[in-house]
Amino acid sequence: MRYVLLDEVKPGMVSTGSLYDYYGEIIVTSKTELSQEDIDTIKKYGYHGIYINDELSADIDIEEVISPALRAEGLSCVRARDIDGCKKVAKRIVEHIASKGKVSIDMTDLRTYDNFTYSHSVNVAVYSCVIGIGLHYDEHDLKMLVTAALLHDLGKLSIPEDIINKPGRLTQEEYNLMRKHPVLSYELIKDDPKIADEVKEAVLSHHENEDGTGYPNGTRGDEQSDFTKILHVADVYDALVSERPYKKPYSPYEAAEYMMGGCGILFNQRMVEALLDFVSLYPKGTGVTLSDGRAGIIVENSGYNNLRPIIRLLNGSTLDLTLKRNLSLTIVNSRDLSGENLEKLEKKRKIMVENANKKLVMLIDDEMSHLNILGLILEEQYLIVAFRNGRDAINYILEKKKPDLIICDLDMPIMTGEETADEINEMTDFGIPILFVSDDSDERTISACKEFETRGYLLRPYNTTYIKTEVGRIFSNSL
Repeated sequence: MRYVLLDEVKPGMVSTGSLYDYYGEIIVTSKTELSQEDIDTIKKYGYHGIYINDELSADIDIEEVISPALRAEGLSCVRARDIDGCKKVAKRIVEHIASKGKVSIDMTDLRTYDNFTYSHSVNVAVYSCVIGIGLHYDEHDLKMLVTAALLHDLGKLSIPEDIINKPGRLTQEEYNLMRKHPVLSYELIKDDPKIADEVKEAVLSHHENEDGTGYPNGTRGDEQSDFTKILHVADVYDALVSERPYKKPYSPYEAAEYMMGGCGILFNQRMVEALLDFVSLYPKGTGVTLSDGRAGIIVENSGYNNLRPIIRLLNGSTLDLTLKRNLSLTIVNSRDLSGENLEKLEKKRKIMVENANKKLVMLIDDEMSHLNILGLILEEQYLIVAFRNGRDAINYILEKKKPDLIICDLDMPIMTGEETADEINEMTDFGIPILFVSDDSDERTISACKEFETRGYLLRPYNTTYIKTEVGRIFSNSL
């Protein structure tokens, strides 16, 4: 299956999932061979694109995190301001996601402009739940957290839709009204004795920033509950990746870069990292354009392929971006390919080809969020390949290319950092410099660096300037 923009959907294509209207009622059922009438109906409801099945993508399997029926039920409860219903849906969302074992948010969201507010609340509930799972919350706390997510934007239902969906700049009066929605949401639940105080506080404060620049009270991160920080991250992430009448969506990669980059001071980075453990930066089945102009769809994105995915070109051939011959290629956003941007992208591609001798840095860490952060910090200066366990990294060295530097986490479940470094040192005769990554500058870290003759270690939370300086120092000394 693959995601297709609605303008590219043709009669005879087969939809892979049910589509819903403003009220959560099905307008097109799953596995429908679409007629022109079906396509016109989908357009009428404002969908931007849908998932279809075709020969090119028949073997690409993508599973929704929650079922369409449960999503529709949540949408209906939010729309009706059914607080008790939202609590029941929250319980089912937690049970549904927790029962899946391995969770991956790998599907482009389908929603209309008209039902954005309601589906946004359901999406924030899903994102909040996986963050809570990543932080090892128990079932009771997960249910409270997801309830808060479903209720967090109820106050927006009191704001005229023409303001919420206004394509142009809001007036000062409209902006002030929009900023009241957390308080309006809180007012709806504050006197309900069956709703926990943690839920009420998170609903009220979900627009508070880590640096104290948020609203309604301007509280700083150390004054906020973890529920508040999680809701803030989930809320902003979903807003970034969603298409609205007044903005184009960020890709998951762009959203991750935004929330961990210059705007990282607004969000609790621990919560961002927990979310990115479950988010595919390049969702399977989505169309992409490469820096050389070729187009294709994402086939595989897990492990090290989350940063350099495997792509199926439109002629049916497969392209693995981790291979040496493809390291000069990058994925560009198709919305950037209009007009004069094509010339700029071609110039950028030529520069990358000329710089194909960039140093190759291998990242090894079982936590995808850590890989994502390191990848974003280093990718501008170096070629990156990333793995979630030492065995896959070692196989890559044996089969494909020896990296110029390895950055390896000490604490990994399949092979520890020490075991990985020991085997790599033996097979390369200490020919690859290694940096360990640790949470503490403790005796184990220092001893491991001495025993396996590494070039030092990096500490989390990551310091961008220090990492760039340390990696640059290693390469300078090796010249």
